[in-house]
Amino acid sequence: MGTQAAQATPTTQATTHERSATTHGTSPSVRVIDYVSVVKAAYAAYQAYASRNELSLEEATQRILNSIDSAKTQILSHIDQVATAEARACARQSVIDFADITRFTTDTLQAFARDTTGCVTRIDSLLATVSDKAAVDQLGFAANAVGPISLVARARAGFQTAGLKGTLVNAHNAITAGLEPRCVTVRVREPGLRRTIIEEQITCTAYNGHTGWDSRIISPGPPGPRIDVDALKLEAASGTSWVAAKAVLPVLQS
Repeated sequence: MGTQAAQATPTTQATTHERSATTHGTSPSVRVIDYVSVVKAAYAAYQAYASRNELSLEEATQRILNSIDSAKTQILSHIDQVATAEARACARQSVIDFADITRFTTDTLQAFARDTTGCVTRIDSLLATVSDKAAVDQLGFAANAVGPISLVARARAGFQTAGLKGTLVNAHNAITAGLEPRCVTVRVREPGLRRTIIEEQITCTAYNGHTGWDSRIISPGPPGPRIDVDALKLEAASGTSWVAAKAVLPVLQS
């Protein structure tokens, strides 16, 4: 974060509060928060089966089914915005077909596992080549959704999942790196009756222009509590796939 000094103007006057968080742009909606929770729960259900033996494969499958179904309309809405037709089609098909996974024959299940794996690898490849951040965002939503579907499909088909998990980690790293909000720190000086008041202001801005902002007085007197920059990034990026990717990565790597 770059730090620069600036003289206060009527719109940037220092205040006497210690901490106050404000988001400029679209506030996080209930639907967005639910989407992140849904995606994280789906990956966590698979990990509870594969890494910790806390769930049977059938229990993990049902939890993922329930998670995807609870936000299917929102998931498909995001997928429909993916610019690349091939990735859009395979992601939409994966979500739609997944509802019947417990009815698949062995041959159908194996074909579905391969198809969803191919969809994940296609999305991962596109993330490495596209430069438009809006395109990265929509590919991120597709990766969020297809990932747990493909993992549980491969497990049910008797296929190994290590390579797929590595690809998903790579894809989600690309999402978090490509969409991370940029933060700037400014120190505002306001002449007071006795001493100059110095206020630290931090603004984090997502690719779509949404921001998270906070400030604190650092002089005179003891500085206020440090500003939580990670929280500002989450505020700025609310509504993007960056938030879900940040939540999913630790689960995938656990």
